[in-house]
Amino acid sequence: MSDFDHGGWPDKYSDPRERPHPDVLRVTVESFDEAFEDTLDAVDAAAEGEARPAVVSFATVGELRKILTDRRIELLQTLMDIDGAAESISALAEALDRDYKTVHDDVTRFATYGIVFIVEDDDHAKRPYLPYERIRLDVELTGSDTSEEPAAA
Repeated sequence: MSDFDHGGWPDKYSDPRERPHPDVLRVTVESFDEAFEDTLDAVDAAAEGEARPAVVSFATVGELRKILTDRRIELLQTLMDIDGAAESISALAEALDRDYKTVHDDVTRFATYGIVFIVEDDDHAKRPYLPYERIRLDVELTGSDTSEEPAAA
């Protein structure tokens, strides 16, 4: 039996580079109920061998905008250009010509949301890893409907 110590992954997937990842990350704004339904659909699709994008959902456009600033999108694009994990957060900060602490905070925030993964090698360097070839933003704006309550955070 496998041990699960790495965010729910078995030991053989302790390195996020070894985990199966789809080519596309879909970032959405949807209610909890919609995200739950999408998750159930993805489970059914996976059971049938159908490839689906990974999904990260936010409850509101405002929440998404707090996370995906122009500078953070630049960080994601830089990581997408790297084959495998970045050498280190310091190297990533240098490539972006940004302060280490700010880049560290951004990488940590992305890791919290499951957008970026952190690889820790034997030298204990934290190496940001983005396994997706594309990130698709899926935001639907509609007119106000006062009969519906806003999505819960």
